[in-house]
Amino acid sequence: MDTATGSPLAARQTALPYTVMAAALIGLGVVFLLWLLWRILQKRKQTPEYIEAQKNRPTTLANVQALAKKINLSRGEALRLYNICLRAKARNIYYTWNEAEYLDSLFHDEFSRLRQKNAEDEIFELFRLRTHLEKISNLMKNIPSSHNIPENSKLTLPASGGRFYSFKILKNEQDSITLEMPDNLSGTDFCPKPLDKIVMTFMSKSNVQYVLSTRVIRFQHGPNGIEEMVIRHSNAVSMQNRRQWKRANVGVKCSFSAVEEIEGKRGEISYAPKENKYEGNLADVSAGGCMVQTKLPIKRDQKLWIKIALPERPEFEAIGLIVSAQKNSETEVFSLHISFIEIPQNSRNDILAFVYNY
Repeated sequence: MDTATGSPLAARQTALPYTVMAAALIGLGVVFLLWLLWRILQKRKQTPEYIEAQKNRPTTLANVQALAKKINLSRGEALRLYNICLRAKARNIYYTWNEAEYLDSLFHDEFSRLRQKNAEDEIFELFRLRTHLEKISNLMKNIPSSHNIPENSKLTLPASGGRFYSFKILKNEQDSITLEMPDNLSGTDFCPKPLDKIVMTFMSKSNVQYVLSTRVIRFQHGPNGIEEMVIRHSNAVSMQNRRQWKRANVGVKCSFSAVEEIEGKRGEISYAPKENKYEGNLADVSAGGCMVQTKLPIKRDQKLWIKIALPERPEFEAIGLIVSAQKNSETEVFSLHISFIEIPQNSRNDILAFVYNY
């Protein structure tokens, strides 16, 4: 028997599609409302008022875990950072980790605590974490173009034979950069020509080395007869990550000598300084090595004994390998870039404390 038209069953069957459609529309409306609320919340999280309020909250484990995920810290690094923040009752590290002065205050206090315990291995790991955080922060401040190099910065032009020439940025304009040329470059075989492609290096304010590839536009004479080289702007700027540790300029005297290699009964090698000692200038230093300047024509791949006395730090000795030797054509001084191969752990930590001014 056919269902009669207009029966209750037929009415329900007719209403069902409208009910489903209405439920779908309500569901979409709820989803849209939730999305809108999420967008409002995300915008609120970016306001200065919200960020400042979050900064002043004590650091929690969740804050450290979120930071570790954001900047790719290892589990051990995250745990060490959390313990530092816990002891110092630190402000929210998720928002303050790249504030150099605040981070330094946290690490300085932790360094002082560990020094009192003579925990040299822990101190070294503390500085390793500090260095890692600084490297990540520097990467986020990357210089993308030669337009961003400040005036009065120094650019270095490497040449054959370990020579290098230093230029000063006089003007960084919209279309070009004007450099003050060194006195002894013009007329030599090392002087580039107009339209030549050249590669130069420079250091940022955060002590990060960059390489710049550009072209020479022209040479000219500026005020007071100063010879200038004008180069093109370039986006071919790359950060050099060869240095494992942060360096500090020093400028104090040091002693060095060649070494005698002594082989032990089990094949182990020890080093003893030879009798003749020489005086050099310690130009800079890091936990991984140093740069010694001398007028002696010393070549790379030689091992040296070095005695160093950093300002207000204990004197120490180290063995290093000369990884490169460059001659400054203006001063006839050789810069010996030395990698430490033997150095006491407490002396390495003294260097790190000097570099970070702890």
